[in-house]
Amino acid sequence: MWTLLMLALPLAGQDLEAALAAAARDSLKYVGYEVPMQPGYETICSNWSGNVNSRQTKLKLDGPTRLKILFRVDHGKVDKMLLASDDCEIDVGKQTVVMLNGITPAASITYLSGRGNDSSLYAISLHQDPRATQQLIAMARDTKNAHRQKKAFFWLARSKDAQAEQFIEKILR
Repeated sequence: MWTLLMLALPLAGQDLEAALAAAARDSLKYVGYEVPMQPGYETICSNWSGNVNSRQTKLKLDGPTRLKILFRVDHGKVDKMLLASDDCEIDVGKQTVVMLNGITPAASITYLSGRGNDSSLYAISLHQDPRATQQLIAMARDTKNAHRQKKAFFWLARSKDAQAEQFIEKILR
């Protein structure tokens, strides 16, 4: 039997890390939140390695509209991240899942930017918020971290946002 807890927490980006840690201060839990998702993507069901399961048993004419971002949190320490579109069935087994309500896309983008790993950049690219593209552009311009810069360009090149297209065209001229 799994437990699903819903917590309403209006948070700024810097507070999201503290909320994730506090939600699982005393034990292992999965803590997450939902944000609006870019249109045009298929079902996303990621595993720990960041691979996406694209096996589908239905032909859906409308894609998913919400993205669940889940973190494995053990005694307050935020660990790995999972991504699931709203049409991905999540089997939580015997785990406790805490979903935080009131997390804004801006807070999510700020927190994920601070993590800076490949899966966090992918998650940013899935946000349906103009700040996501702006953040990826800022990362693409940052020459201090070549790997992150390369991944930011990778996700910008796949973006459906006109702002990303204009940025890449300007670079190529």
